[in-house]
This record gives sequence, structure tokens and C-alpha cells, in this order.
Amino acid sequence: MAEKSEASVEMKQHDETYQGFIHLTTLTVAFCISVVVMLAVGNAGAWGLAGFGVFLAIVGAVVGFVMNGSPIPIAVFTLGVLVLKLLIG
Repeated sequence: MAEKSEASVEMKQHDETYQGFIHLTTLTVAFCISVVVMLAVGNAGAWGLAGFGVFLAIVGAVVGFVMNGSPIPIAVFTLGVLVLKLLIG
């Protein structure tokens, strides 16, 4: 008969910690990519828009953290700034 041991309880906590690490890592990578894209936008002559994009990336990171590590808000804000850059010229 199988018994519940301390190892099985610790494994559940380990899995939760690992999932949190993966979510935070994904969010950090998405934020870094967004900042690099904003540096490219700034280098194209729109430093004000790039600064606004970095601010939106920070807001997206906070929203993504609340959404359990989702990088979607960062991607949406970054694509929105790129569309603005294309429209403004």
C-alpha cells in the first residue's frame, strides 16, 4: 500500500516553485526583448516614442506578473508602439 511521504509533499512544493520560476523567466525575457525593440525604435529617430514604449513595457510586465507570468501584455504594448512608429513615420 502506498503511503504519503514527506518526499511527495515536497515534490508538490517543488513543482509550484518551478512553475513560478518558468513564468518569471518568460516574463523577464519578453521584457528584455521589448526594451531592445524600443532601443531600435529610438535609434530610428523616435526617442520619445521609445521612452513611452519602455514605460509601457514596464506596465506590461506588472500586468503580466499579476496574470501569473503572462508575456502577452508586453507583446501587445510593444506591437502597439511599433504600429505607432509605422503610422507616424
